[in-house]
Amino acid sequence: MNRIFRIALPFVFLAITLTITSFTRPSHSFVSDSLTKVLQSIFWIDNGFEEQGIHYPGKSIDPDYKFFYFKESYQLQVNKNGSLIAPFPFLNTVLITPLVKLHWLDGIVYLGAILFWLYSCFIYRITKSYWSFVVVLFFTPLLQHFLSFSDIAFASFFLSCFLVTSFKKSNFHLITAVSFVFGLLALFLRTEILLLYLLLISIHLLSLYKNGRALKENHWHLERIFVISTIVVLFVVSNYLVYQSILGPRFDNNRVGIFRLEMDVFLKWKSLLLGGNGRLGFFGYSPWLFILSVLYIFLSLERKKSIGRNLFYLWVLLIILITFFSPNDSNIDWGTRYYSSFSIFPILLLFHFKWRRLVGLKKYFLLVLLFVSFSYSVYINFKVWKEMKKISVQIEDLVNKLMEDPSEYYIVEDPTIANALGIMHVRSPIFYGNPSEILNGFGSAMKGKRVRFLLLPSAKLASQEDPFWKKISENSGCQFSPVYLKKISLFSALCSIK
Repeated sequence: MNRIFRIALPFVFLAITLTITSFTRPSHSFVSDSLTKVLQSIFWIDNGFEEQGIHYPGKSIDPDYKFFYFKESYQLQVNKNGSLIAPFPFLNTVLITPLVKLHWLDGIVYLGAILFWLYSCFIYRITKSYWSFVVVLFFTPLLQHFLSFSDIAFASFFLSCFLVTSFKKSNFHLITAVSFVFGLLALFLRTEILLLYLLLISIHLLSLYKNGRALKENHWHLERIFVISTIVVLFVVSNYLVYQSILGPRFDNNRVGIFRLEMDVFLKWKSLLLGGNGRLGFFGYSPWLFILSVLYIFLSLERKKSIGRNLFYLWVLLIILITFFSPNDSNIDWGTRYYSSFSIFPILLLFHFKWRRLVGLKKYFLLVLLFVSFSYSVYINFKVWKEMKKISVQIEDLVNKLMEDPSEYYIVEDPTIANALGIMHVRSPIFYGNPSEILNGFGSAMKGKRVRFLLLPSAKLASQEDPFWKKISENSGCQFSPVYLKKISLFSALCSIK
């Protein structure tokens, strides 16, 4: 019976993961970062797999990307070929392109779910505990990060494989080679992993210094230093040769945020770690992580140089460095995705802690605190999954309404609407900016075309007093009909430009 349970449990967990994924309505979940990654893949396909950039259906009349929403959103630069420099890792584009080529965008989200399942099985193999599935799914924000951010999904899985294979003391050099590949792939997907590698190099160098002439130990440390250093060098050289930047375009786009040291940086840190800006941060989403930290700082009965304590110190250093160097508060997610690639550390620490050594009232008090914090994380996860579905349903509703009477061009001024148009950005020229400036710039190219203006109800431009809308209202070719959604109506003007 126990053997059947061990075999069946991972597949039951896979069924639960896919059920939750389906519940969130993947087909209309593409907004912001996830949508931009799809547009990068489409550009690569359309250009014969030879050039990187971002797909923009309106480029024929807006070659400078002046009114392209994603250029403004990511503050992107145009390369020497006249295309936008893609902000997200090229490796991520390569990995999702087969699904984009098959026109199965949902598959990107389901691939994230499969990677989450494999990641969870990996944790299970290490901990040998059935409870690891519960911890990963219900007590962390990992599932929603794997579903929403394909680079996080790939990087977390590859990094976990690298860490486990890298620290096996074995003379079998195939393990070292496999470890090297996993580590390289992870770094090319998420720049923050560079911080971990620099910390690991420093730790190995310190160990070499402490070991003196211990030849066997020094050989192992030298091998790890060589592997990680080679990974870092390849990453830096590749970025310099392709982008003329040692850390790549994503770092360059975020440079201002990374090195900002104004007073509002404290609000950013608060949002990242606790919450703010309409979201919950790292400890705010999973408060048990804070309790775990207290346990290892004050109540861990192990010797200070144990594997668990060292792993805890490494994890804390990573949290501090990532918090300090984060470009923003990652406000488009819940739970702060910048820490997600390193989630294997606190999960393993939770199972490594010697719970049996706690006795008396102290033990029961901690157990009650953990139970409350775990329950809270479960509640937040269910709330976030419902919110993900709600957003997908709203986007689907809007897209379906607009497709009932499609236009040749769309003009939007509000970033919320620009994001909510989702996969319409794949096939429809959508211009983001002041409607009056857009028409003044492209009016001749739009003559005789159907153009739909979309604004939020509270937008000032929708008022009768505004000169632009007054002029539009005199155009007999314009129809003013709101787009009615379930919980909101959008101001809409559908015009035949003369």
